[in-house]
Amino acid sequence: MATTRTRVVELSEHTPAQVMLFGLMSITCSVVLFMFVAAPAMDAFFAAFLRSDVIRDGSQVTYRIAENRDDEVVTTGTFSTWALVDPRERKTIDAARASVPEGTSTARYHAEYVFTPAVALAPLVIVGGFVFSALLTTLFSGLAGFVRQKIEREVLNAMDRLAISQYGDHTPEEIKSITRDILNADLRRLHDLADSYEMPFFDLELLRNALRWRDSKGLTRMMRTHDAIKFYMREYFTDRYSNAVLGLVYIGAAILIIVIGIRGLKFLPATDPSVVLGALGLEFMLLITYAMVLMYGRTEEDVADAHRDSRGHGSATDADAEHLLRAFLAVPRSTQDEGDRK
Repeated sequence: MATTRTRVVELSEHTPAQVMLFGLMSITCSVVLFMFVAAPAMDAFFAAFLRSDVIRDGSQVTYRIAENRDDEVVTTGTFSTWALVDPRERKTIDAARASVPEGTSTARYHAEYVFTPAVALAPLVIVGGFVFSALLTTLFSGLAGFVRQKIEREVLNAMDRLAISQYGDHTPEEIKSITRDILNADLRRLHDLADSYEMPFFDLELLRNALRWRDSKGLTRMMRTHDAIKFYMREYFTDRYSNAVLGLVYIGAAILIIVIGIRGLKFLPATDPSVVLGALGLEFMLLITYAMVLMYGRTEEDVADAHRDSRGHGSATDADAEHLLRAFLAVPRSTQDEGDRK
């Protein structure tokens, strides 16, 4: 058992290099998502619903924040500012620029709306990058296996608890024996093992799938990644962080209410929806995260059954003691005295 506990401690600790690599992977995945998914999707959205062309190539456009303001010159960029212009006006200006020598035209596009992707898309791409990097680190080992190490720790913890329930102080060989029994069991045998281990069948099935993921390699490991993540979410993440995620959902809702209220007071210009879209994206991702916690977490029935089982074991012990006491009291006094004299 000491070897198991030592291994659990080793898996619980992450080196600074491992954490930095995971952060770098998250940033890289976020940038890739922005460049190849979020930006093209928003471009298509603006073209389809607003009938506007998106200017984000570094050129300058004129923009008026309000009717009582003068036009401002805004420099566009992929990450800084997008300008939404009328396609007909763009064609006219492009034709005017083509009719004069290059670099001599002073005509600029006039932006009907401006859009700041770093504000509006940040919640989506940051959370998406974090999730994709977490999925990637379930496939690698060593320095790049950040989430894989966490899942293996919880698998080992589950096997340790199971061995303690069966043997008390146990050896690594006994854990290996339980592991073989679980992995080699068919459906009927798995039900029998669940009764023997006094644990829900669904939990034992999740543990078996996680063990199969741990022992697999290559494409097979990739195909079983969902089983490992499901086990980790149910056994650790949902129990540890469900309240924190729910609190973040309320914080996101509060931020959204404030932003919508400020927009209603017209402190935010209608021609720049970046902050509103950012607040909507933040709340959307938080709600998706909370939905995942609910999907993979234990149901109220599971929690109630666990409490009922724990009470049941205590009640059974109390009931046995009560039966013994009643049996003693039911014995006639003369019989007790004769037994004492003997």
